[in-house]
Amino acid sequence: MNAVQKLSPSKRFKELDQLCQKLGVTCGRMGLVDEALTHSSYAAEHAAEGVKDYEKLEFFGDAVLRFVISEYLLERFPDYNEGKLTELRSVLVSDRILAEIAQEIGLSKYILLGQKVQMRPSIMAQAMEALIGAIYQDLGLFTVQTLLVRIFGHQTTVCDRDEVKDNYKQQLQEYTQGKGQGTPLYTVINSEGPSHDLVFTVTVEVDGLTLAQGVGKSKKAAEQEAAKAAYQILGQAAQKVASGN
Repeated sequence: MNAVQKLSPSKRFKELDQLCQKLGVTCGRMGLVDEALTHSSYAAEHAAEGVKDYEKLEFFGDAVLRFVISEYLLERFPDYNEGKLTELRSVLVSDRILAEIAQEIGLSKYILLGQKVQMRPSIMAQAMEALIGAIYQDLGLFTVQTLLVRIFGHQTTVCDRDEVKDNYKQQLQEYTQGKGQGTPLYTVINSEGPSHDLVFTVTVEVDGLTLAQGVGKSKKAAEQEAAKAAYQILGQAAQKVASGN
């Protein structure tokens, strides 16, 4: 079932104007907003009418989102290093977070889908990026910055707390240094897949002994997985020693 039934242009634009008001922006080029919320399946079914899908705007919106969020994180967390900023940004611009934000603003209500396509979180995330691209093209950078800081502010706070909680590299280093075992050493032992979708395998060595390995879509993600496994191994070993087993 479609998220949105076909409407006359005037009714469609009226609904999209309501969405813009909800977001606190006043768009003049409503055709761009319409395009940003049109899935390829719907565009294919209405190709004779010249309907465009959101894919180009999604491509552009992704770049805009990464730039604005990067600048925002630099200003909000001036003491964070490049690695931590990168990890935080990767979470914020992920499909999961974008879909959550899209859900919060009720974006699915406005997305045009083909007859046989069901709404999915990935579609909502893509449409969210496309909408960001459309608003930038219509209203410029300042408006997009203001909007994104407002709608990503709470998510940034939550993700930052989660990053600290789940920073196993930091936990492992604090543990090994506290035990006089020095700093863990991470080594990439394999990377496979196409250049745009590599999967990395990393090992972690503590005090000359390779303890564990991790796999991830980036070196940093793989290092975190390796650190998590090593931290658990060391914790289990410490419990055995403490219990006398």
